[in-house]
Amino acid sequence: MSDQPLEPIDPRDAFTVTPRLDSESTQSVAASQAALLLATRAGVLGQEAELAELEAEVAAAPFDLPELRAVQRSHRITVSEAVAPLAMSKTELAVEPPPIVQDEMARKVHDLYQKPSFEDAAALFEAGLHSPHPLVAVAAAAGARETTRLRPEIRVILEEGAGSDDPLVAELAQAVLKEIQPKNSHLQERVVKPPRPRKRRRASRTAALTHGTWAAQQAWYKPAGDFYTALKSNRPDLDVHDESFTWPGNYSDGVRRVAARALKQWVGDQGLDTPDFFAHSHGGTVANLATKEGVEFDKLVLLAWPVHDQWRPDFGRVGQVHDIRVKFDLVILVDRGGQRFSHPQVIEHRNGWFDHAAPHAPAYWNAHGLWDFDS
Repeated sequence: MSDQPLEPIDPRDAFTVTPRLDSESTQSVAASQAALLLATRAGVLGQEAELAELEAEVAAAPFDLPELRAVQRSHRITVSEAVAPLAMSKTELAVEPPPIVQDEMARKVHDLYQKPSFEDAAALFEAGLHSPHPLVAVAAAAGARETTRLRPEIRVILEEGAGSDDPLVAELAQAVLKEIQPKNSHLQERVVKPPRPRKRRRASRTAALTHGTWAAQQAWYKPAGDFYTALKSNRPDLDVHDESFTWPGNYSDGVRRVAARALKQWVGDQGLDTPDFFAHSHGGTVANLATKEGVEFDKLVLLAWPVHDQWRPDFGRVGQVHDIRVKFDLVILVDRGGQRFSHPQVIEHRNGWFDHAAPHAPAYWNAHGLWDFDS
């Protein structure tokens, strides 16, 4: 995706445009299309809580949702049944020019708003698999997996998406892929063995950072990384620590709990005293679990944390929590996490739309005046 912030576009308008990854002007179109596809998937799966939260999220935005509870279905259908409501065959979907397929998607979106049905949802997913924009194709693959079956073309879309240079495409594809094949090699190659801990006997009330799932090899949170550098520059008072916390990055409750214990040791080994801690996505889960192991934070800054009640922090060991996120986070929707985090010690910062990686982007912090988040 481009560096331009994503904005919600009513899906009935968004689906009239054919988005492409190399077209900066259509990135919000692609994200809005993906958002409707993933919300429809939530309807198919009967995710009542997630749908209610999304409806509240878009209530004041130009992004109406159809009545997606009507598309719920407990069993899958064949691919031929899924394609049947379309005006073209499965073979034609694969060979027709993208604008022709886009027209068919727009027709199914119209039907979904007029009289939502499982059959139209399944057909929309099948057409979406052929979108030229990988974000839309990945979202459609997530839906088609639930309405039909896992098949080679779905696997190819997800594996190619997981390796994308675009962070949102990659993170969304990885989130879907881990649900259907957690041991997939495209995911496992992103798991790391954390460096051996070393002790440094210097007391410091400094700030430290960590990453999310499958993201240990990313640079943004490390010394010289873009967010680390921007935080150090904009908040010299935080005295950002010259080492960042790395954990394996698997999508596993057990791994995160082990990582929480490792974080406790790391904080002690580094000589840190109630540090501020910045954590992205399920790195926030690791930090929250660490508080239950006895780690104390002055400020805990959660960047796009998927809200799950069982992984909330021990608020008795946290001075203040800053919850920084976008609205209608696509990756969190796939993860089936909540997107609102309420507690007297939690300060919300909800800006922008759709992009799970945005909360650790310096441009996002610049645009929304977040460097003075605790003032």
